[in-house]
Amino acid sequence: MIAVQLAFGLCMVLFGAELLTNAVEWLGVKLGLGEGAVGSVLAALGTALPETAVPMTAIVLGDGRDAEQVGIGGILGAPFLLVTLGGLVLALAAFLFRAGRPSQGIAVHGGVFARDLAFFLVGFSLSLVPAAWPIPALKLPTACLLALWYGAFVRAHLRDRPAGGPQPELRPLYLSLRSDHPATASIVVQLACALGLVVGGAHLLTAGVETLAASMEMPAFLLSALIIPIATELPETLNSVVWMRDRKDVLAVGNITGAMVFQGTLVPAIGMLFTDWTLTRPAWWTAGLTLSAAAFLLASVCATSRIEPWALCFASLAYFALPFVALEPHALPGSLRLGLAAAMLTISAVGAAMLWRRGPCRSRP
Repeated sequence: MIAVQLAFGLCMVLFGAELLTNAVEWLGVKLGLGEGAVGSVLAALGTALPETAVPMTAIVLGDGRDAEQVGIGGILGAPFLLVTLGGLVLALAAFLFRAGRPSQGIAVHGGVFARDLAFFLVGFSLSLVPAAWPIPALKLPTACLLALWYGAFVRAHLRDRPAGGPQPELRPLYLSLRSDHPATASIVVQLACALGLVVGGAHLLTAGVETLAASMEMPAFLLSALIIPIATELPETLNSVVWMRDRKDVLAVGNITGAMVFQGTLVPAIGMLFTDWTLTRPAWWTAGLTLSAAAFLLASVCATSRIEPWALCFASLAYFALPFVALEPHALPGSLRLGLAAAMLTISAVGAAMLWRRGPCRSRP
């Protein structure tokens, strides 16, 4: 039954992601927005609903300290997964869809990617200040600053002009009978249906993963910071795969980085207002590895002026390293330790191969 639930939830998210990317592109056309604003703002906000709902539900409706820590783990786990596994998905999508075409990698200007990472690093670091200095009077001003910082991020993308030259061809709106000029109402209806499928599918996946993890007797923090975000962040990652397939790399990358900034600013701002915002040792390790992975990607893109898929693979190792450094060794089942170690070795080998060959995955300036 768990396998059926997971499969059905995955199908819902996959179908919803296809509808969502199609509707968001047409909404961006209607609003006259550039690809960066469509991917980093519209798509990121739409697909942020599942991962925002899970920790907020745990905090508001949960009972006791454990529920609060599960909520905090979900808040920290979402940006951690995006900067690690989200980047890994982009690298693998570039390898899969651009194999045999060495001149085509992740076709996004390095400066745009660096700007989004800088917004994330500043915002996420600011969100940790009330946890490092637990002064109650510090929470509200910090939350307001985080909201203003996200507003500055949105404003920066809205000010970007659509790129000149030929624009990527749009697929017809699935719910429109007039494919050339779909009505705004049709776009909104398809967007609502897509969000319903994405949220419902993510809920099924989350419940199935929770049941599976409980049967394996996994630690609560490992569940909230590592396992649940896999299900809730699936919409962002699958949307990016769809856009990478359609050669719309700006949308694909912006979808990941936009969700990172949202999850690193507004969601922690809400969390610190409704909890004591006290971070445990595993939580601090999660935050530290998140900042380290993002800082490494920022240094890489500043040094090369492009997004290197091997760098995305290397940053993803932080995800698999977290259980080893943040949790007691006896808290991890032996099979899980072996699986994580095997995954780390595999990703290291793939990243090294990309760096050595610099062929199919070489990024375009």
